[in-house]
Amino acid sequence: MVRRASIAACLVALFATIAATPAPTAEPVGETTAAVVNGTHEAVAWIRVNRPAGSGEGRDERYETARRKLSERLKSPVILVAVLREPDIADLETVRNEEADPMAWLVTALDVTAPEDTDLIRVGLRGERAAELQQIVDAVAQTFITDVVESEKIALLGRRDQLEKKLEELQSELRAKQQAREALEKEADARKPADLAAHRKRLDAVKEEFEQIERVSHALAELLESTELDLTKPPTIQRVEAPKSTVKP
Repeated sequence: MVRRASIAACLVALFATIAATPAPTAEPVGETTAAVVNGTHEAVAWIRVNRPAGSGEGRDERYETARRKLSERLKSPVILVAVLREPDIADLETVRNEEADPMAWLVTALDVTAPEDTDLIRVGLRGERAAELQQIVDAVAQTFITDVVESEKIALLGRRDQLEKKLEELQSELRAKQQAREALEKEADARKPADLAAHRKRLDAVKEEFEQIERVSHALAELLESTELDLTKPPTIQRVEAPKSTVKP
């Protein structure tokens, strides 16, 4: 028999959803090209971190924390190893010159910042060969975006799979409760008046449990419909062109 407390706990556990991300607000302009800084070339790639739904204008500490963690993740071994394994990147003279330890070089050389009062992450790299530097930072940015977007998609699909599994369990339980209810109703018709009161009480309890499970099942089905829409909503991050001001913070 399903207890009311367990049903309430089921509701709390099931109704956590991913916040939708709104469309970006600021309009980027102009492609970023490698610039000359203090005698060396610098290539830059920009990534926008979209604010979650409910995050108003101005500083949002939760959003800023998420943006900072994403910028730290950008230099993780998972991202950089994947970049350095790309044949087009591994064959670059800039990378071959760091043959001793290209990973250590890229971790040190890559300049990742999250400029204040923006929704951006800046990825910079300095060196002698402008075109190769741009190719490297572009690869880093794209690999990072793919990794984050795919991770979010996998998490969302996993959550949806869990919800679908729970819905199947609830529907199976509903069928069992319905059968028990019908059996009790038939039994009540054959009972003597003296036994009928206790039997009706038991039948009412089964009916109440059935109705509670049915409500949870319907709510869960509606939630699953909403997750279908979530799969098409904008990702947390996206590649953008250079903003009007490219002054390094």
